[in-house]
Amino acid sequence: MIESLNFRRPINICFSVIAATFILVGLLIAHLQWSASEEAHKKQNRIYINNIAAFMDTYLGGYQNSVREMARIAADQHKFEDDAGSSRELRSWMIERLRILPDAISIIHADSQGRFIRLPYIEGTSSWDPRKEPWFTISIEDSDEAHFTISRDPFANKERVITISLPVINGTDGSNNGVLALNLDIDKSTEILNSIIPPTKSRTFVMNRDGEMVINPGYPIDPAKLKALARYARDYRGDFIMDSHYYAYRSIASQSWLVVHEVDEKELNGLLWNQCLNIFWGMLFTLVVLFFCWWATRAAMNTIFMHIATSIRNGAIKPAAVEEMIFEEIHNSRQRQEKISHEALTDALTGLKNRRSFDADVVQYNNEPLTYLALIDIDNFKKVNDTWGHAVGDMVLKTVSELGLRLRGLENITLYRYGGEEIAVLFKGISQEKAQSYLEKWRITVSTRKFRENDLKISFSAGLSKMGGASLPEVIARADKLLYQAKKTGKNKIIAS
Repeated sequence: MIESLNFRRPINICFSVIAATFILVGLLIAHLQWSASEEAHKKQNRIYINNIAAFMDTYLGGYQNSVREMARIAADQHKFEDDAGSSRELRSWMIERLRILPDAISIIHADSQGRFIRLPYIEGTSSWDPRKEPWFTISIEDSDEAHFTISRDPFANKERVITISLPVINGTDGSNNGVLALNLDIDKSTEILNSIIPPTKSRTFVMNRDGEMVINPGYPIDPAKLKALARYARDYRGDFIMDSHYYAYRSIASQSWLVVHEVDEKELNGLLWNQCLNIFWGMLFTLVVLFFCWWATRAAMNTIFMHIATSIRNGAIKPAAVEEMIFEEIHNSRQRQEKISHEALTDALTGLKNRRSFDADVVQYNNEPLTYLALIDIDNFKKVNDTWGHAVGDMVLKTVSELGLRLRGLENITLYRYGGEEIAVLFKGISQEKAQSYLEKWRITVSTRKFRENDLKISFSAGLSKMGGASLPEVIARADKLLYQAKKTGKNKIIAS
């Protein structure tokens, strides 16, 4: 008994459920926010690496096109067996081309016998053999593609230059006249990578597909890590995570190099945590407010119960409490009256208005124009009770009544349980055609209704009569006569007059 009066436990349970639900919803929102922010940051990094790759491709592609043009001119105009004077015009043209290529260091044309010319021209270069350079070896074996390699230019004191090489093919007989190479200052490419501000603190560098560094803006990177990155790039064909780092990469320089963007997951998680921190602060604030509400509710309920206990013990109630009790009693009394009135005029089984309500309403209806009365009787209802029992009979009567209530819609149609299995219907302000249509729809719905009991088929017959113009007993007798006629002529039908 004492436990049933304990209000603290329900309050504790209620607020605990609210707090737990709020925490779960908050964590779910934080998780969704985290995932969305993570994808947004990765998207920004992908856009960043795409822009760098596009810029580098445009930058190197422009020089590649210049090399193709110079290789075509060299194939037509330069032969190493010619004397020096015959190639002066070609050299002058190449010097002019070199001047308009801002990052170009030198142009070299070499043949398979080790002969070469270098522009700008350098004296005392006869001991240098271009055939030992990697760019020559690669290009002399390929008659179509331009190749990008990292080599050294001993004449310019450059230990690392970007070399774009292309075989020089004779357009007449298709013979290979050697290799044309353009050396670019690698420091310029490094400046490009350093000058672009990434969306996230990161490292961006260029490597080849064999895992060798090509352009390094100054990051110390383990060669073994570069090899692993090359393997991942071959296997994943997209962004990936390796050694707690997020990597995005794109191909450049005729697909032979990769520009790689590396973001430390700690850096990325730090940004995501900062974005989700407001959610956690909001959760904490709400939990504090919820805790205060819990405490205030417990205190208020405790005060109320203490007041009730004191009032019972002392037999005295404060005026404010008396007013509340009087208001509550009046309100409860009104509800009880409405409930009693409703129950007095409503049939408990079917939910229809009862015979007492019918007797009161039918007098008013008979004095108003455009009113109709229908009497309905369920066919073979005694057989239903005798075969399946009175419980099924009650269920049938209730089902027929519910279908009638459901089908009446918003029309001014009132249903009454007239007695036993009989139902009366009063129509007000409705034409005879609409009244008969409603009854037919009801009859068809009932006759096609399937019940759980096998072989149970239900139908009803009805008589529809216009009200007014005669006394009330005559109106009811006329409707009852029409009902009897419907029963006598085969049942499951409606007869109106």
